[in-house]
Amino acid sequence: MPRLAPVLLLAFALAGCGSGGDDGGDADRPAQAPPRATPSAEPEAEPGSGSAPRRTGPVTSAERAVIRGWSDALRRGDVDRAVGFWALPSIASNGGQPIRLQTGRAVRFFNEALPCGARLESVARDGGYLLAVFRLTERPGAGECGTGVGEKARTLFLLRDGKIVQWLRASDPRPPADTPGGTES
Repeated sequence: MPRLAPVLLLAFALAGCGSGGDDGGDADRPAQAPPRATPSAEPEAEPGSGSAPRRTGPVTSAERAVIRGWSDALRRGDVDRAVGFWALPSIASNGGQPIRLQTGRAVRFFNEALPCGARLESVARDGGYLLAVFRLTERPGAGECGTGVGEKARTLFLLRDGKIVQWLRASDPRPPADTPGGTES
């Protein structure tokens, strides 16, 4: 049963782009964080700290640089550099249950398991989070992004001291009912 968390993490990480991969059997993989269905308008406190500061105003160039730096490094296949943008501990969710990444090895595993690279298109403040919109790409060293290439992906980031403390895959907005792919009442 203790090996279930790594298998679930891999399944969640790969589900974001629809690719498969193998577990690799590393016992130092992340443990699950307490249940949380979707991010609320208010971010929860960063792991291991007091309450999270609620930032307002425009996205700063430093905040944008952290997100762009992480995505550029991962897109190039430079997982070591991508991992350097993360704080310990941190929380991540790629469409599944949030998991607590407590070690550098856990952060590395999460980043390695993302099958797609991503090119940053925009960042906006969304409550206490930063909402980044990416265009998915292939990347070296991971599974294949496949049909995800060219699609958009949205991620909520919470940063502290220039590091990622939360990375939460955001759902895509639903198209209006009167557009192709929209729903009718």
